[in-house]
Amino acid sequence: MRKAFALRTPAARTLADYGIIARRSWWLIVGTVAVALAAGICYTAATEKVYESTASVLVMPTATDTDVAGARTAGQINLDTEAQLVKSTEVAQAAAERLEGPPADELSQQVSVTVPPNTSVLKISFRAADPETARAGTVAFSEAYLAHRMAAATASLEGSITATQTSLDALDTEIGGVEDQLASLDDGDDPTALESTLDNLNREAGELESHIAALEAEQSAVTAGRIINQPTLPDSPVSPNPLFNLAAAFGAGLPLGLMLAWARHRLARRVCYPADLVERCETDVLGSVPKSVKFQRREVFGAYSPGGRVFSQMRNVISSQLTGEQRVVVVAGVAPGPAASVVAANLATAMARAGDRVTAVAANPSTTVGLPELFGTEPVPGLADVWSGRVDLSEAMQAAPRQPILSVVGPGAAARAAGPTSEAAAATFAKLAEAGRFVIVDAPPLSCSADAQLLAAHADAVILAVQSQRDSVSETSAASVAMRQIDTPLLGAVLLPSSLGPMGNVPMPGGQTRELPRSRRGTGSGMSADETPTDSLEAVDDAPGRSDAPVPVDGARSRRPAAETR
Repeated sequence: MRKAFALRTPAARTLADYGIIARRSWWLIVGTVAVALAAGICYTAATEKVYESTASVLVMPTATDTDVAGARTAGQINLDTEAQLVKSTEVAQAAAERLEGPPADELSQQVSVTVPPNTSVLKISFRAADPETARAGTVAFSEAYLAHRMAAATASLEGSITATQTSLDALDTEIGGVEDQLASLDDGDDPTALESTLDNLNREAGELESHIAALEAEQSAVTAGRIINQPTLPDSPVSPNPLFNLAAAFGAGLPLGLMLAWARHRLARRVCYPADLVERCETDVLGSVPKSVKFQRREVFGAYSPGGRVFSQMRNVISSQLTGEQRVVVVAGVAPGPAASVVAANLATAMARAGDRVTAVAANPSTTVGLPELFGTEPVPGLADVWSGRVDLSEAMQAAPRQPILSVVGPGAAARAAGPTSEAAAATFAKLAEAGRFVIVDAPPLSCSADAQLLAAHADAVILAVQSQRDSVSETSAASVAMRQIDTPLLGAVLLPSSLGPMGNVPMPGGQTRELPRSRRGTGSGMSADETPTDSLEAVDDAPGRSDAPVPVDGARSRRPAAETR
């Protein structure tokens, strides 16, 4: 009975996942931020410089000011009204006459007024293209405002004096009439009434004269305000602000770069990272060969090389998932290429190094680099010859030169003419399972053949071989769905780097080919220090007394001595 395999996949995206996405597209984020900063620098350089000069004006109450309810300061002065008065047309016209320059409506747009809290001070600022004009504009508006306020206060007092003087003149006329009447009285007439009236009129006239004198004294002493801080010559422009522009550019460029990185992650057509298999293809990741692992030659990895350690870890995972009765593992590629052959060969070798008797079956005749080439065996007779009835299965099995307990079945001479049948595949796998612990089958790619699905139907587990930046997301998802449609557990996918080194011209989807650089083809030189090529080792002959009989799988697994397994 088959065992259902379930490898856990992440259910929710965490902040670390977003960090991984950002790290993968760091060049895009950095480039976007750099472009934004460059745009900010260009904007700063192209923007016209603006200088600002400021003066502080103390506003004093006058006779025309009255108490205002709700003003920001207690008293007769409403500073909000005074601030608007500074920018009024009358003040702007007076300032324009002093500057003898731009019109009043243009000058009013260059002035600004602020009121510091809990003060009777107006801060009048003027902006211009050069420092001298900025200071001159501030002086002009400050003086024009004070002059306007002074004129308003003086005009009010002048009006009061004029009105009082008119009343006084009327009283003087009336007094003159009363005096004439007194002068015209006879000796017998009583002057008491006229004298009383004259006294009253003279008293009222005196009061008016006193009031006029007081108004004239107030008029001469009135002060609308004064400049307490004279405007200075600005030494640096207030606009453009380089730091602000760069900060704004960075604040806009960073989110844009992150959005572009996310869009690149979501819209990528090809599988690039292990997370793509989980998130976009809904396939568990059985193993991932990092791109730092170099394929130096057309052969399997050495036991102590970085690539060999990766496949040894995969071997441990697969061995723990398969029971003693489950032995056949089909490795199928997504698109045409050597990915499935590379995974099958290295996985079979890793299992053989652990002491398990393994048979590697080349059921993929269309690969550019097959199992016979990787193991150093002959491609014929092979599997197709067995299925066509030309040879017996035992005659097609060849021992790998450097792994005596590893047998290889090549594709055969009739590989391109005869395809597998369900009965032939079932019979072949049953015989191979009796001869060893594991059977690793290199199956044709799923994007151009249904043979892998047929072979997997008679196997115990399936593994997808995916090549980074080569296999598309859609084809990988379709391959995963195709394998789930059969009653064979899909262990997961193995992700290989985009470059497989000296594997020659690898066909791309659509009939294109990709030729690998000569510097990456196997030349026997330039290998990394910790790579151990298998052709540097001597072929190991069968040890005396070794039997080719199947290794029993019930109970404890038998192990070879360390000197024989390496």
